[in-house]
Amino acid sequence: MTHAESGKNIKARIWTEAKLMLWVFAYLFAFLTALAAYRAVLMGAKGAAISAILQCFIEAFVIAKVMVIGNALKLGERWGQRRRASHILARSLMFTIFTLAFSGAEELIVGLFHGASVGDMVERLREYGLRLLVARGVVLFVFYLPLFLIWEICRLLGEAKAIIVFFGANDEQQTGPSTPLL
Repeated sequence: MTHAESGKNIKARIWTEAKLMLWVFAYLFAFLTALAAYRAVLMGAKGAAISAILQCFIEAFVIAKVMVIGNALKLGERWGQRRRASHILARSLMFTIFTLAFSGAEELIVGLFHGASVGDMVERLREYGLRLLVARGVVLFVFYLPLFLIWEICRLLGEAKAIIVFFGANDEQQTGPSTPLL
């Protein structure tokens, strides 16, 4: 392989991962913003705070990057290869664990950067509570299921067909209503 071909492969891979990150970011941002709005309504907050939207933006960007890294590491690829449903469940579970671990590592680094001791960080984790950690894990898992379902559909169809399926014109508008299967 020549140097020019190698450069083209690297550029193509960077472009592919950038598009993937953009799509994942858009999904995450929409989901996190909706979740923040739901939380605000439950808490009785009035209006949408810019800080909450900014926090959703940053969190969506960070999680999207974590997901691109996890995808590069092929998380969940070894398990659930027999059926697509088990493959989607395995990937959702692995990415949930990966996201929680990354989030914990991030909190530890930020705490140490701000001068907290490891003991302080362990105490903070204990205050956070196992129930809240499990609840966050369940929300992430349920959140990842449709994402990986769409991801798998796009992988099977290929990028061009997936774009046509999701963003193309409705076939019924062009050819009239289709005959139902049942």
